[in-house]
Amino acid sequence: MRYSRIRRARNQKRYAIVLLIAFLLLGGIYFLMAGTIGKAISNIITPILKPKVGSQQDEQGGDTANEIGLEGEGTELSLPQEEKQGSQGPRITETIKIEAKSFFGIQLGAFNNRENALSIANELKKKGAAGYVLEDQFSRVLAIIFQSQEDTRAVMEQLKAQAVESQVYELKCPGVDMEITASSEKVKGIESSYQMVMENFGLIESIIKDLDRDKITLEIAIENLKDMRDEIRIKTDQLQAYSTDEEGSPVLSGLRNFLSTQVENLDDILLGNISDRVEISSKIKYTYIDMAVKYKKYMEEIANG
Repeated sequence: MRYSRIRRARNQKRYAIVLLIAFLLLGGIYFLMAGTIGKAISNIITPILKPKVGSQQDEQGGDTANEIGLEGEGTELSLPQEEKQGSQGPRITETIKIEAKSFFGIQLGAFNNRENALSIANELKKKGAAGYVLEDQFSRVLAIIFQSQEDTRAVMEQLKAQAVESQVYELKCPGVDMEITASSEKVKGIESSYQMVMENFGLIESIIKDLDRDKITLEIAIENLKDMRDEIRIKTDQLQAYSTDEEGSPVLSGLRNFLSTQVENLDDILLGNISDRVEISSKIKYTYIDMAVKYKKYMEEIANG
């Protein structure tokens, strides 16, 4: 009986040692796996959170390349870091919503032969119309464009009364939601650039209408165009300063190129014969259409990635 009790005590002691060893082994395996799993989860979560709030290293001027990509129906733009820590404040992410926009042109012919289109266009220029040849599947001759269908229809009725047949040609510019990651100052600068583009469409159309209706003198029209050119030039220089990469982002470089073209077009008007009212009127209308056509192309490039 005593021997049996001693053997049971020894067995219980042996079982306790085995359980203790098993517990220690399982505990070690648990902590090892927990560390591995925690690291894996961190690797998954960090890339998701980083674009939203930014990392401490990013705010201190870490190297970040320009990036442009499509995410759903939006466009993402990340600008280069400033070289000096805190030079323009911490990076933020904001969404700029650019609405879709349409222009309505008066088309006076669509030709298979470009030479025929150019011939008609040159005659229109002599009468103060744009004489803009837009190339798609045809060579289309546009006399003028408006942001309102009502304005376009009103002019078409006047042309019809003079036995001139015309058609509406619509330029549809897509909209896009653009997510921008940069310093607060840069985000505001880019947003104000797009606002300026929209305002300039309205300004140049007003100049065209007022000049044709004799509501302003040619001198006032020229001064307004100078002010517009100077403002665009300042914005172009600002956008150039935002990009430290030679190629830059397609969104940023595309906007800068678009604005640079407008400066060139306005310079062409201002450096020409500014005393010829008909010629100036034609060039302003031509520049307006060119602005709309190039803006449409730029927005399509962004929307299509």
